[in-house]
Parts: sequence; structure tokens; C-alpha cells
Amino acid sequence: MKKGVGLLLSMLILAATLTGCISMTPLSDAGAFPGDAQSYEVLGRVEVKSSTTNSGYSKLYAEAKKKYPECDDVVNVKVDAKKTVFLIFTFNSYNMSGIAISYK
Repeated sequence: MKKGVGLLLSMLILAATLTGCISMTPLSDAGAFPGDAQSYEVLGRVEVKSSTTNSGYSKLYAEAKKKYPECDDVVNVKVDAKKTVFLIFTFNSYNMSGIAISYK
């Protein structure tokens, strides 16, 4: 009897840990660079992951300033929503990325 209950409990725990779903949805793609390519220098790519309550351009810009202190702007910003479902719980977050540039 104890073996059967232990086996059933183990199966339920295993099913609960393996029952999850993650999906990524693109929300925004602002793929515009400043007009005159001679007036700026591309520094590199910047990416930040955050919760839905603590996200936005300012967080992406702060990450760019940390990585590239001479950064003046972040362009070509892309935002993807990540939704994770675990049993009855849903967790949302954002993945933001862009190109850090410095104006000459």
C-alpha cells in the first residue's frame, strides 16, 4: 500500500514539474537607424531581460551605458514577450534588445 501511494505521489510530482509551456511573441520592432551613417558609430548589441512591471527603454539604455560608457542612444529596439505557463500559474517577462550607438 505504501509503495503504491509513494509511486502515485512521485508520478504526480514528476507530471507537475514537466507540465509547463514557454512561448515567445514579438511585440515591437523599431528597425530605424538615424539618417546620416557618417554621424554615428555603432558600438554593439545590448540585451536586457526583465519582468513586465520593471521594463522599458530606460532600462535598456541603462544597460547600454553600463556596457558602453560612451553610448548616446539605443536604436533598432526589439521587444519580445515571454510567457511561461506552469500548471495554473502564468509568468510574463520581456526580452528587449537594440544597437548601442555613439554620435560623433
